[in-house]
Amino acid sequence: MSQLTAGEQLRKHLDTFLASDVLGKSFPPYQPTFTFSAEYIDEFHMVLGASAKEPGLVNPKHIFGILIKGSLRRADALKLYEIGYFVNGDILELGSYHGLSTCILSQSNHNSALEKRIYSLDLNAENCRKTMESLHAAKLGRCVESICSEAAAAVERFATNGQRFQFVFIDHSHAYEPVCQVCRMLPAIVGSGGFCLFHDFNDRRNEDPDEPDYGVHRAVADGLDPESFEFYGIYGCSGLYRARF
Repeated sequence: MSQLTAGEQLRKHLDTFLASDVLGKSFPPYQPTFTFSAEYIDEFHMVLGASAKEPGLVNPKHIFGILIKGSLRRADALKLYEIGYFVNGDILELGSYHGLSTCILSQSNHNSALEKRIYSLDLNAENCRKTMESLHAAKLGRCVESICSEAAAAVERFATNGQRFQFVFIDHSHAYEPVCQVCRMLPAIVGSGGFCLFHDFNDRRNEDPDEPDYGVHRAVADGLDPESFEFYGIYGCSGLYRARF
């Protein structure tokens, strides 16, 4: 199957950036960040893409043969798999719910044949239990550690221990302050050239006064240091950034 060609440049999709007043009015389709020769990276990436029509939600039963509670748009899921597949370093997931994104990340890890670990975190103990159930049912539990913890506290522990990640998927909260707090801490745990993917970045509720619990877009704008992280693109409702260091 397709592999990254040595020396190829990563692709940015700067034209997909959306201002706050048009959030959620359109959902940019999936486009590759890494370079590979075919439309999809491998057979699983193709199955993932076929499980929903743009910009619909992927179907876990179609992908893994099991029901998993959770919502990911087609473009979000394809980007999650792509970055998880190509990065050469550990992966951190902040917010697992019942493990749909965790299973996609684990499948990307298995298929890449690279040696890396996935740390999947959720504040809710029941969500952590359900995540591990989903992983074991999909036979994807290897190399995944489930952690029940508040996100910022866990990030601080990782930073203290000198642990770095090449990919961080941020989906632990929709609220401004929890996301902003993590954004400020990301330079301490993201490795050189590492990626951060923010779920619900492109969501109309971020700027809806009747939805006070949503503020991902503003949190990233205020909390993520532009000197340290560069915008790479929006895919579905997710925003991708890459470390400049």
